[in-house]
Amino acid sequence: MTVKYIDTSSPTLKIKTCRLLFLSNIFAGIPLSLWFGSFGIISFLYDSYPSVAYNPYRSGFLFSNYFRHPEEAWVVIFTPLLIINLIWIITWITKARKNISAFTRFFRDLELSVPLASNIVSSKIGTHYFSLDTKRGTIIFISHTGTSVTSFIYPKDIRVMGFGMYDWKSIEVEGNTLRIYTGIPDLPSIAISTGKASQLYEKINAMRNQTWTYENNVPGYVEHQAKRIADEQGLNLILPPN
Repeated sequence: MTVKYIDTSSPTLKIKTCRLLFLSNIFAGIPLSLWFGSFGIISFLYDSYPSVAYNPYRSGFLFSNYFRHPEEAWVVIFTPLLIINLIWIITWITKARKNISAFTRFFRDLELSVPLASNIVSSKIGTHYFSLDTKRGTIIFISHTGTSVTSFIYPKDIRVMGFGMYDWKSIEVEGNTLRIYTGIPDLPSIAISTGKASQLYEKINAMRNQTWTYENNVPGYVEHQAKRIADEQGLNLILPPN
């Protein structure tokens, strides 16, 4: 485990490029692989049937010198690409969700954060997690961060933050975005996009007007425990610069 003190609000050009390639592959590479690979297979299977009304690969101009049927080129190129992408994305999601689960399970066992399901915002692909414990007055925020090239290939960089009701400056909601202003210069705010934004905003405001006592300083305690969990899981804990 490595603790990295990084200003994530100012990513380097290398990280910006990796983020662009990562998102491009998710939203363009995989769909295109599925589209061309699937139609290539269908066209190849039905190539011998002249009754097929339309075959976008039948023209034969593409890769005609290398393949008996042009459809074979699409199958050879895009089908392996699709398989590799699917294996990668399933592995990434499985690992990311496992990482978050290791922290949430530990905090639940400590009874530091035992939120109701209605007070949890969790990404299905494991990129982030937010929870509000209305009985204990604690907020937990966990997110995978793109802070290294390898983190886009395999999720190992993770941020874990905890707050009591007196450990942040202000809160606001705009549309489906809940934003908490932390008072930390190098990480001034965290934003959570969810359909529950207004509901969570009202709950947190109501809780802020109550009196809370804590056995430990919540941010410091969460950071201390997060270092232990990250070490056990072989993860890199991302913290703001000292």
